[in-house]
Amino acid sequence: MELAGLPALELASLIASRDCSPVELIDATFARIETANPAVNAFAWLRRDGAMDDARAAEKRIAAGEARPLEGIPFTAKALAAIADGPTNLGSRAFQGQHVGVDAGVVSRLRSSGAILIGTTTASEFGNRPTTESALFGATRNPWNLERTSGGSSGGAAVSAALGIASLNQASDGGGSIRIPAACCGVYGLKPARARITLGPLLGEDWGGLDVTGPITRTVGDAATFLDLTAGPAVGDPYWAPPPPRSFLSALDERRPLTIAVAYERDGETVDPECSAKVAETAGLLRSLGHAVTEAAPSFLPLEQPYLVVSTIGIGVLDLTDEQLDLLEPRTRVIFDAARETKAVEYVRALNEMHLQARKVAEFFEEYDALLTPTLSRPAPPIGEIGKDIHGAWNDYRNWLCWTWPFNVTGQPAASVPAG
Repeated sequence: MELAGLPALELASLIASRDCSPVELIDATFARIETANPAVNAFAWLRRDGAMDDARAAEKRIAAGEARPLEGIPFTAKALAAIADGPTNLGSRAFQGQHVGVDAGVVSRLRSSGAILIGTTTASEFGNRPTTESALFGATRNPWNLERTSGGSSGGAAVSAALGIASLNQASDGGGSIRIPAACCGVYGLKPARARITLGPLLGEDWGGLDVTGPITRTVGDAATFLDLTAGPAVGDPYWAPPPPRSFLSALDERRPLTIAVAYERDGETVDPECSAKVAETAGLLRSLGHAVTEAAPSFLPLEQPYLVVSTIGIGVLDLTDEQLDLLEPRTRVIFDAARETKAVEYVRALNEMHLQARKVAEFFEEYDALLTPTLSRPAPPIGEIGKDIHGAWNDYRNWLCWTWPFNVTGQPAASVPAG
């Protein structure tokens, strides 16, 4: 039986019916990695022995009638996530070999649901670039065109999903880092609402609330299952999203007409005709399904300056020695130095402005249930093409990412859905 690419829900059903065992599945997963990963470079660290031990333990649970919802299902964690039994290097040479000795809440909850960690996926340094090209890992390549970027910063997670290595891939998003690689690699990526999933136990919030954790998957159902099993606060969280009225998976069965806004361009930013055409095609499909679709969008321009200040400070708060500073990538060092030159009062003002402008955007959604846009303004560029100017990288990024980072400011959920 070919297991690569099957959704987690289908794999769970196969395991429950004894048509596939956890040991068989984990063995097939590592065989897939050996075949596919050398060309794309999606993995930072592999946990083969530990995963096989977990698979054998899962088989004992199943035999004893104690199977959990995702018993034996493989998952990956991003290299930025805290891992109890492996490295947490943040995608940086400055933290190479670091072990924190504790799982991030999202990793712990996936493990508690029976899922098996197979390894960590590549990311850009500290997650601060929209491509996955780091000095520590090298470039992670797009599986559909090896000369093009996989996107970032969660490029390894998206490639893992695209190649059917793991159906559940934990990622994080502070400006598009789930949605950008999902769009580049043709898979589903969901940035949950702010504080939907705890960032504990090591963080209360990250990047001033911009950064969240969430899934990259091949199906919406798997992403919903990921949320159902990981969402919710942990002891000590400073705030959390309101609990949903029902499970995310059951919500997929809801059928009601929606009022949807559609936008093809954002505040004058140009969009590749191919991307606009796919949005128009999707808008037409939604109309044919009975939804009301109207061309409309709020302005996101007032969000940009506070976003830049707050996200820059997110890098500057790292406590680094002189030796670690010397190991930073040049672009990261530019951001770090800029953060250290920012006054505390400037940061607080940026936070206040960010929240004020986010409220204004939220008013738009009093009238509309959803906003349909391109994820990116153009298809995946060649590796190494974008962000060459380390002092002016944002000028390179701002058009390509014009639809992603605003929703980190507002805190609203946002997803990249494959549209062809």
